[in-house]
Amino acid sequence: MWGQMRNRNWRSRALCTVVATSLLALGGPLLSATAAGGPNIAVGDATAASSSHGEYGAANITDGNQGTYWQSGGGSLPQWVQTDLGATERIDEVVLRLPAGWESRDQTLSVQGSADGTGFSTLKTSATYAFDPGSGNTVTIAFPATQTRFVRVNITANTGWQAAQLSELEVHAAGESSVNLAAGRRLTASSSTGAYTPGNGNDGNRASYWESANNALPQWLQADLGSARRVNRVVLRLPDGWPTRSQTLKIQASDNGSDFTDLTAAKAYTFDAAGGQSAAVTFDAATARYVRVLVTANTGQPAAQVSELEVYGPETGDTQAPTTPANLAFTEPATGQIRLTWNESSDDTAVTGYDVYANGDLLTSVAGDVTTYTDTRPAGTTVTYYVRAKDAAGNQSGNSNSVTRRADTGDTQAPTAPSNLALTEPAAGQVRLTWTASTDDRGVTGYDVYADNKLRKSVAGDVTTYTDTQPASANVTYFVRARDAAGNESGDSNSVIRNGTKDGSNLAVGKPITASSHIHTYVAENANDNSTSTYWEGAAGGYPNTLTLKLGANADVDSVVLKLNPDAGWSRRTQNIEVLGRAQDASGLTSMVAAKDYVFDPASGGNSVTIPVGARVADVQLKFTSNTGAT
Repeated sequence: MWGQMRNRNWRSRALCTVVATSLLALGGPLLSATAAGGPNIAVGDATAASSSHGEYGAANITDGNQGTYWQSGGGSLPQWVQTDLGATERIDEVVLRLPAGWESRDQTLSVQGSADGTGFSTLKTSATYAFDPGSGNTVTIAFPATQTRFVRVNITANTGWQAAQLSELEVHAAGESSVNLAAGRRLTASSSTGAYTPGNGNDGNRASYWESANNALPQWLQADLGSARRVNRVVLRLPDGWPTRSQTLKIQASDNGSDFTDLTAAKAYTFDAAGGQSAAVTFDAATARYVRVLVTANTGQPAAQVSELEVYGPETGDTQAPTTPANLAFTEPATGQIRLTWNESSDDTAVTGYDVYANGDLLTSVAGDVTTYTDTRPAGTTVTYYVRAKDAAGNQSGNSNSVTRRADTGDTQAPTAPSNLALTEPAAGQVRLTWTASTDDRGVTGYDVYADNKLRKSVAGDVTTYTDTQPASANVTYFVRARDAAGNESGDSNSVIRNGTKDGSNLAVGKPITASSHIHTYVAENANDNSTSTYWEGAAGGYPNTLTLKLGANADVDSVVLKLNPDAGWSRRTQNIEVLGRAQDASGLTSMVAAKDYVFDPASGGNSVTIPVGARVADVQLKFTSNTGAT
């Protein structure tokens, strides 16, 4: 087993080379919150209106009596009536009433909200509603949960009278979501301290918690919801029994994990016994895949602390995203035209539209029954497209496959590969990359930055730096490619590895590994699969046998830990092993630790051997020349 390789400096790292390893998968339980039917929170609240007729004043709309009513004055429309809830509330529904015995009529109206009673936004667009004595002369209007203080009904037409009329304006508070969208999802953080890791933030255990690096605020904890979801509420909890503290924080959201926008302003939230050591942060509904808590201050500890991070969406209605559009393709029916087609998505309610993206930016939206779009671009422009489906509730699918229309410029020469890629860490959770510019016969138009072989970000052709955000504990390998206007792409730059701060992390798991030989199913890949129940075995009589691991870029390695199955059925044995290595800029392997006999014994040391190394290498090789336990 590849064991741990440790770094000699403050960033101690480890590489585990396994002839057998174990795999631990963690997942939090699904927690549910009780859905609440929202009460009418407008009863008896203050009212106002654009005008009133005689005794039919605005106060009648919140007096709880359907027999009294407000009627606008004059004889002209539009007219409005509103209530002041007294404080900002989270609402999702209004109920409008006229006196029960009145004859049928239609009123055209919209519902509006305001934080200050001055600037109003639309909660529900204008529509015509039928007031019918057969249904109690009552109309119910629902909309996405929204925070507001003033609620206004703006009436533009009435078939029953030449004025606006309303008997009761009920405003219903929004309840909680029935599902915690962050339960069981992957959490990451800007940093962590010791055993207080991000995974504690949604393990369902209030006694465990995440804590960031100390004396390094601001710090963040975020949840990857797996796909874009409608969210409007975050609940944060700390362990029971903790002293009272206040944390200043805000909630942010992202659809790609890199670019975040604020959902709330920074505010101090109190965590105390009276409040159940919890804070609920509500905001207008938004669509996001990544939800982040950014903490800037904590009166109880010079670090960010969260025991449970819960994320909720709208409590009623549709919360299921459409399926991802499939088989995106393009043709060019005429010069400068790019016709996109894709297979339709499905949804539990209905797909209401598709968003078409070009080079990562929203280009246009089409209706839900349309599965084609024709874009216009100069023939000399390279452009990459993908499509997302959406429904009426704002749920959004993942990205379709991408397609690229390459420029027809006659340019077939790729830029040179970027060189001298290097990294620094200017702040906690930040990785700053720099590289030397590429050259091209017609000019470099951009650089693509890859993290762990996935495109992370594209920057302009005159930019040779990029700062990434990664949890402090994450090991990440970067490389960069250059491209030109014709879409020609360079080879990869050199790779660099950002080693996370968690002591003893295993750099070997999942990395490419080869052997000089193997027998049966005991292949080289068993040596770094993180399971001690599997192992690699070289061919009999084939000494020396070698096992070679490629890290992909230079890493500071302090030790190699080799493991065999600790089960007592494995007898004591001695293996003669040499450790070799190759730095990224070297042409061949050189000896790092001379050949030596190492004893593997399940009765002592857990059938494990640690070999001190102390080197910066990109490849590590073990050379076996004898084994008393096998031929």
